[in-house]
Amino acid sequence: MSEKKSFDVAEEAEEGAPAWMVTFADLVTLLLTFFVLLLSFANTDAQKFKDMLGSLKDAFGVQEEEPGQFEERDRAVSEGVPNIIDLREREKLLFYQEIRRLIKREKLGGSTDLEMEKDGIRLRVKGHALFSSASAELSKDIYVVLDEIKKLMDKYEYTLVVEGHSDNIPIKSKVYPSNWELSASRAISVIRYFMEKTGASAKKLSAVGYADTRPLVPNNSPENRAKNRRVEFKFEQPLLKSYKRTIVQPKLIQLDIFERVEKKKKVFKQMQEKLLDETKDLK
Repeated sequence: MSEKKSFDVAEEAEEGAPAWMVTFADLVTLLLTFFVLLLSFANTDAQKFKDMLGSLKDAFGVQEEEPGQFEERDRAVSEGVPNIIDLREREKLLFYQEIRRLIKREKLGGSTDLEMEKDGIRLRVKGHALFSSASAELSKDIYVVLDEIKKLMDKYEYTLVVEGHSDNIPIKSKVYPSNWELSASRAISVIRYFMEKTGASAKKLSAVGYADTRPLVPNNSPENRAKNRRVEFKFEQPLLKSYKRTIVQPKLIQLDIFERVEKKKKVFKQMQEKLLDETKDLK
């Protein structure tokens, strides 16, 4: 009787598939799906296959053109001809990065504020970093910074608008009857340095004084008034510029966004080449 019970237990234990069989079946199914996918690529006509690759490139952000023009779009991408808008934005990021490095190197982080705008870069410098109180004579400590800015302007062909700003405390002196004269004179002092000391072209420079008409913060405390006493450098991208086919990346700290895009492009190119090779083998 005990032998019969043990036999029945053994039969019950043998019923059903072993546990490893489920994982193995999943693996086989995935492999089958993969090869069916390769086979479908082999049976797909060339135009549909190109359209599929074009959709993948859109997902990776390789180009901006409208879908339905894959051949022209793919030719442009393969030749390495980026969109002109992408070039302008990339160049602006590079210019921004170089200005940021200059600020860090000269230890002006506490006296400056750097912003990226639609048509260029804006650098705000607190008044005390450039001038003495109630004066429009440039500090010699800022000469090195202005010299480096001139080099970057030449490199990227940017134009410059220098804006002078003041607080709302009236100034009365023989030289500067009001804040209008003071703010304008400070902007002009910067422009004169660029023209006389660095040889910058007057056609690429302009100066304007706003007095206290454009405050950053309300003039209700000494700290806020100090923020409003400033000179702003507005670097503007030229509207009409012949961009080269490629922009050389300077030896700077790589921007994460560029690294991610380049990695995606490289991975996609490898995927594309592999799929094309496997398709040829199937044919």
